[in-house]
Amino acid sequence: MPRTRTCLSTSTATAAAQSKSSLAARYAYLLLCGVSVWLGATTVLAEELSVDQMVCALDPQCSMPVGRHVRGLTATSSARTPGSFDNHSINFEFNSAQLTPAARRELDRVAAALTDPSIAKYTIIIHGHTDGVGGAEYNQTLSERRAAAARQYFITQHGIDPKRLVAKGHGKSQLLLPNDPTNEVNRRVQFENANYAQAAAPAVAVPSTAAPAATTPAAATPPTAQPVTSTPAARPAAPASPSTPENDGL
Repeated sequence: MPRTRTCLSTSTATAAAQSKSSLAARYAYLLLCGVSVWLGATTVLAEELSVDQMVCALDPQCSMPVGRHVRGLTATSSARTPGSFDNHSINFEFNSAQLTPAARRELDRVAAALTDPSIAKYTIIIHGHTDGVGGAEYNQTLSERRAAAARQYFITQHGIDPKRLVAKGHGKSQLLLPNDPTNEVNRRVQFENANYAQAAAPAVAVPSTAAPAATTPAAATPPTAQPVTSTPAARPAAPASPSTPENDGL
């Protein structure tokens, strides 16, 4: 009997120790996940563009480099359009085109860039993108609605000329990270200067078609006067002397 109690006590102690160990491991895992999420969010926030960087990304005359890395991942070159920038902080309600309060604040920052004097003359295309979850047709429609919602916000809240803004949706056809289609980084709004390529092209010198300036011809040099030499008149031929008749012989 005492031996049985000893076995039960040992078994209970072992189970309790295993339970504590499992609980500690679970807490450690959750803590690690929390730190990872926090670090990831910090990285995204740190790499969002400032208003000046947004302006520079859209301005053909700006040469300041604009960083485009997100969470240490490099996007494919096909998703990078010259004269554009991505914004990952413009979020929407789940399965909706309704802007969140945070998205409105971010659109206010983008509006400051779009109304900058160096950008105000350009047409801006608002591209909506989704991640790779769900059907292509559904994501296409959702991206169009979200791009249109951002456009409407600029018009109603910031008075931007509707003629300057074009909304386009691409669904999941242009993933920023094709190898990670479910990554939230793929859900983004992209702003592009539609006139960037044309404005950035170097000016080509056009040959002037104006008639060449008339040149004043050199004054004609009068011919040098040549001394006139008088040629004496030809003398008349001397008259022939009369012939003397010959004497006859005796």
